[in-house]
Amino acid sequence: MDEEENAPVENRAPIEGRAVRLAGLLATGICIALLWVIAAFAPKGVPFAPTSLADSIIRAMPGDVSTFFIELFKEWAIKLFAIGVMVATLFFGSLALGWSRQGREEPRPLLAGLALAALAGVAIVLGPGDRESYPGMVIALSATAGVYAAVASWFLGRLREERADAFDPVRRRALRMGIGGAVGVAVGGGFLGYLVQRLGGPNRDVKLVAPEMPASIPARGPFPSIPGLTPEITTAADHYVVDINLVQPSVGAEDWKLKVTGLVDQPLELSFEELQTRFAVVEEYSVLTCISNEVGGDLVGNSLWGGVRLRDVLAEAGVKDGAVDVVFHAEEGYTDSIPLDIANDDSVLLAVSQNREPLLQEHGFPCRVRVPMIYGMKNVKWLREIEVVDEDYQGYWMQRGWSDEAVIFTQSRIDVAGESRRARLGEETWIAGVAWAGGREIDKVEVSVDGGKTWTEAMLKQPVSRFAWTLWAYRWEPRQRGTVEVVARATDGTGEVQTDATTPPHPSGSTGLHRVSVKVS
Repeated sequence: MDEEENAPVENRAPIEGRAVRLAGLLATGICIALLWVIAAFAPKGVPFAPTSLADSIIRAMPGDVSTFFIELFKEWAIKLFAIGVMVATLFFGSLALGWSRQGREEPRPLLAGLALAALAGVAIVLGPGDRESYPGMVIALSATAGVYAAVASWFLGRLREERADAFDPVRRRALRMGIGGAVGVAVGGGFLGYLVQRLGGPNRDVKLVAPEMPASIPARGPFPSIPGLTPEITTAADHYVVDINLVQPSVGAEDWKLKVTGLVDQPLELSFEELQTRFAVVEEYSVLTCISNEVGGDLVGNSLWGGVRLRDVLAEAGVKDGAVDVVFHAEEGYTDSIPLDIANDDSVLLAVSQNREPLLQEHGFPCRVRVPMIYGMKNVKWLREIEVVDEDYQGYWMQRGWSDEAVIFTQSRIDVAGESRRARLGEETWIAGVAWAGGREIDKVEVSVDGGKTWTEAMLKQPVSRFAWTLWAYRWEPRQRGTVEVVARATDGTGEVQTDATTPPHPSGSTGLHRVSVKVS
């Protein structure tokens, strides 16, 4: 009688389905972590498969469906959806190992790994990734299939050993520690990938050409220093970030090329250096705000943007008759457009710097579009191609029901109202904030301390440019105890008063007056 026949019956029995699924779950988690690390270290070589799948699903969604989730979860909608896809990937990865033993007693880890790798490859191909990434993708996914098979086989082997040594508590403890260590590798690897992606990114040690006429802050009269009031200039680190990516593109300036194509006489291909040396570099302070920003929200900032005028680049290429829109293509496949007449406005820049430093990765390094009169979704980041077309091009968010014009509304926000929303009867305190109007400038800001029944004009600080926001302040002495509703409204340079009609961000941006409650004691 051979050794197999002498083996304990329980050791030869098939491993139960629950244990097989657990093995598949562990193997999938480690593979996801591995793919995340690969995408972080070589982001141009291999996209992150769960993100590509999430992006493909989002792009295929009807506009009303995607809009519902965006209104529900705001700027977190895309990221939460991608995380949900990763959870689903873990679930299917756990089931794949069980499916692989159809008609057999033992699972086939390599078959399950290859099937999952094939599905991941399809997800990447369906996503917006560059075809140049396919060779690296095939190598990475093949290696991942091997890792899945190795981890699943190891786990199942350990379970068999644990079952054989069911009465050896020391060995069982050691086996559990080994399994726990494998889980730690999966979690730690994913966290490492996240850190590398966030803290690593592209090499931003690049040369910026000095502007011909540096922007300057005008000499202005005195304005009070008020604790809690938003700084006049937003740092790059504090500027809001909203995009459709879970893992942001990492684009190096050394091999980056900006293409100008479509209805042009002379297509262009410009390097980072050529973009700055062939055209005049200019800089201007301006507000950038997200169309999903709520009234009183913080998805808005005011920075100094430097770059070249889009109109100069278009003039060099020579726009043909019949052109309607200028389409911007981002590195990760995102697209949006602006009309040709807006593209030819002096204020529209191909920005390469923010506050005289190279753009941060999350703000679109090495180059992004800056259109100060239009919401941020059209200020495309990680720009790689400008295409002139003869149609009203509908970009990513337009296809999902958002405004194509996307002109910024006149807005004001209350940053300070007393001290932490408290004030004392008869003691003066500050009400202050910021206001902006997308280039129409701010003519005045009014404050109400009775819920909008009566209004008093606030003092304004002259803005640093016509596209920048305006700081405002009002010195208030409470006259009665109780809860007071403070309201602000702005009037822009065209005489248009900020509307009190409240609307949600979809489809054209939120409207309404910012209201806060202050307790007077």
